[in-house]
Amino acid sequence: MNGNRLLKLSAITLTAFTLVGCSTKDGSFFNILQLPGKILDSVFDNNSCQIKREKVEKYTKLHYEILREEIKAQKGTHIDELMRLAEIEEQEYATMKKQLKKSYKIIFHNTQRVSEQLVQNMSKLYEVKEKTKKINGFSYTEVLEITKRYVDQNFEKIRLAIKNSETDIFIPLSEELKIKNQKKKEKFIGSLKGEHFELYDDLLVVSVMIKGV
Repeated sequence: MNGNRLLKLSAITLTAFTLVGCSTKDGSFFNILQLPGKILDSVFDNNSCQIKREKVEKYTKLHYEILREEIKAQKGTHIDELMRLAEIEEQEYATMKKQLKKSYKIIFHNTQRVSEQLVQNMSKLYEVKEKTKKINGFSYTEVLEITKRYVDQNFEKIRLAIKNSETDIFIPLSEELKIKNQKKKEKFIGSLKGEHFELYDDLLVVSVMIKGV
C-alpha cells in the first residue's frame, strides 16, 4: 500500500466508525484501529448523528484533560456526562468504561496517528522523485521510521506543544529529516499547529460514539 493511501485511510475509517456507532443496536464493540486497510465504499449523512457528535466534540474539547484521568480511573462525573451526551444507555456505562480503559493507549497515546500526519505534511513539501521514489533523499519507510521514533520519545511534549500552539518541539525532527530550506522548515515545524482536536480529542469522540472500542 502506498504512503498517501495509507495516510488517508485512518480519517475515512474514523468517519465511518462514527456513523456505525449511530446505527448499531446490538451493543457490539469495535476497535477503532482494527481495520486500517478497509476501503469504505460510501458514507451516509445522518443529521441526528451529526448533532450528537457536535455535542460530544464540544464537551471533549472543554474537558479533555480530566476525561483522560477519569477514563484511567474508570469513574468520574465528566465521563458519565460524555456518555450521556453520546446517548449511551446508563446500564452500559460500566462496560463502556472498561472498554475505554482497555484501549487507553490507542485513544490517548496514539503515536502512529501523529507520526503519519507529520509524514504526510512532509510529503507536501517535497515531491517524490520519480526515479528513486525518495522524499528529500529518504524512502517513505525511512521518513516514517525516523518520525515515529521521535514521536515515541516525545509524545506528551508534542501533544502539549500542539495544544499550546508551540512549534519548537519539531525543530530537532526537521533537522533529522534534513529539511534545510528555511521556508519549508517553518511550514513543517508549524504544520500541526491548531491540530490538537484532530490528532487527539477526535479519537476519544469516535470511541464514545461507536459505543466502545
